[in-house]
Amino acid sequence: NRVVRWTTQGWEVEPDQRHADLIVQEMGMTDAKPVSTPGETESRSDELESQPLDENMASKFRSIAARANYLAADRTDLMYAVKEICRGVANPGDREWGRLKRLARYLSGCGRLVTKYAWQGSEEQVMAYSDSDWAGCRQTGKSTSGGVIMIGEHFIKGWSRTQNHVTTSSAEAELIAL
Repeated sequence: NRVVRWTTQGWEVEPDQRHADLIVQEMGMTDAKPVSTPGETESRSDELESQPLDENMASKFRSIAARANYLAADRTDLMYAVKEICRGVANPGDREWGRLKRLARYLSGCGRLVTKYAWQGSEEQVMAYSDSDWAGCRQTGKSTSGGVIMIGEHFIKGWSRTQNHVTTSSAEAELIAL
C-alpha cells in the first residue's frame, strides 16, 4: 500500500501511513509530546539490568516491533532505531519498551516521509557509502554497520545492521562495514 506519485519533477514514494499511525495508537502516544529523533544513544543508566515484560506486554511489544520493522524497510529515518528495538524481541524488557515508546513519540510528530526521485539523466555510476560505530553497543561491544546505495541522486537501498562479532579496532569495524 505504498503511494507512488508521478509529478512534473519526478517520482515520489510514500510508505503506507497507516503503519505509523497504528504504532502511535497501539502505544497510546497520540497525545504525547513529539521528539525530534526516533532513537537515542545509550547512557550509563541503560547498562543496568532491564526488567522483563510480562507475557501480555511482551506479545504486544513483539507485535508493534514487527510492524515497525516492516515500516523501516521504506523509512530510512527509522532503520537504526528499529534495528535496536528488534534486538530485544526474544526477551523484551522495560528498556526495549522505552525504546519503542520513543519511536512512537517520534512518529507522532513525524509520521509521514516522502522520498522524492527527481528526473535525472542516464546515470552510469552506482555509488555506495558505508560507515560504522565502533563498539557502539555498551552491552556486547559490537559495532553497527550502516550504508546506502545511490544511483546519481537517487536513494536505492539503505541498511543498518549489528556486526556479527566484536571488532578490536575502529579500522576493523569500518572494513566490515564496507
